[in-house]
Amino acid sequence: MIKKIINTFASNVLIALLNLILAVALSQYLGAEGKGAQSILITNIALILLVCNIAGGASLVYLVPRFDNFRIIVIAYVWSFIVCLGVYFILSHFSEIPVSYIFHISLLSLLSSFTAVNTSVLLGHEKIKTRNIIAVLQTLITLVVILVLFLGLGQKTINAYMLALYVAYTIAFIMSCGYIMPFVSGSQLAATYKTIVKDMFRFGLLNQVSHILQLLSFRLSYYILLIYMGKDSVGIYSNAVSLVESVWLISKSIATVQYARIANSKDNEYGQELTRKLLCSALFVSFFLLLAMSLLPSAFFRMIFGNEFGQVGMLILALSPGVFFYNFLLIIGHYFSGKGRYHINTIASAIGLLVTVVLCFLLVPLWGMYGAAAAAVVSFISTSFYVLYIFKKETHYSWRSFFPGIHDVKDYYHNFVRLLKEVL
Repeated sequence: MIKKIINTFASNVLIALLNLILAVALSQYLGAEGKGAQSILITNIALILLVCNIAGGASLVYLVPRFDNFRIIVIAYVWSFIVCLGVYFILSHFSEIPVSYIFHISLLSLLSSFTAVNTSVLLGHEKIKTRNIIAVLQTLITLVVILVLFLGLGQKTINAYMLALYVAYTIAFIMSCGYIMPFVSGSQLAATYKTIVKDMFRFGLLNQVSHILQLLSFRLSYYILLIYMGKDSVGIYSNAVSLVESVWLISKSIATVQYARIANSKDNEYGQELTRKLLCSALFVSFFLLLAMSLLPSAFFRMIFGNEFGQVGMLILALSPGVFFYNFLLIIGHYFSGKGRYHINTIASAIGLLVTVVLCFLLVPLWGMYGAAAAAVVSFISTSFYVLYIFKKETHYSWRSFFPGIHDVKDYYHNFVRLLKEVL
């Protein structure tokens, strides 16, 4: 299991580095306004994917070991097509957004949704290394195509970025189709389409409502900043958010493996103790990553992103407390997901969104980007406390046991030395 976590972490770190290079390229060649437009584009696609994933998202990890995989995939594909077609029809008839832009958003969302279905099937079978390869290649291809278009062909526009997404998403989808073929043809689990549809939408709806509320909580500040402060502020703030959220790479890597393991296990005590230990590990690593990132000077961010981005360092410092405590939701939330109890995460996300809405409209007009950061911190802590309270109530662990102690640190050291010897 440790090797799977390390593989996932290494993949996520590589993806983060590639995304950082991509963010630098977009910031340098398109400026703060262009970076802001890119952030809005990706957020729009992410919002559509949240609806697609009602029948094709992370809940498939829980369902794949329990139902016929071919039928699951067919249902998920059909649902994604209906959603993206519906988005195109509604926006093209009832909004002032250019039809060509709507078409690109809808098609990119469809490609990304199909790939997400395939990788969820792989994760449900604990084929984590294969899933990681697809994720890394998709990001790498996006970056390579962008650099070719920007530097080789001189096409320094947001349209060039969309073309890069088309190439990367298409290749990732084709690859993932090849990898899931053994699971599509070999399933012996019997269930009617009606039964599968019912469970897919029951679990998927709860899971995706949680993710929709979570994304709105995370990114609503972008739109409020856009209204009150303009695209420049969105570009600067989004870079700070992207960097500080990279601290969650270790927690998300742990949670990915943890989720698949708990979904395939029926031992409650094992899952609870595993979750507690993994949480302590995530908090330990996150603390030092946040400390290191907070010490970086403003000149560093100006050098990397451009002169407009000098405030990124202070924004990272402002966001750090909330980012640290959000580890509780990332790890404990995946425990509840692995048990099919998605409603707990949904309630937590609703609390976070409510806090974000109230505080953003109060603080952004007063403090701008720092108001958005303050709202995010309170939101992160609120959601994390809720899931921690529920988990503690069920497990009867002490509050102290959720934080790493001297014994835990010694274990981390010995495990690190052992793994280092295996590698060398």
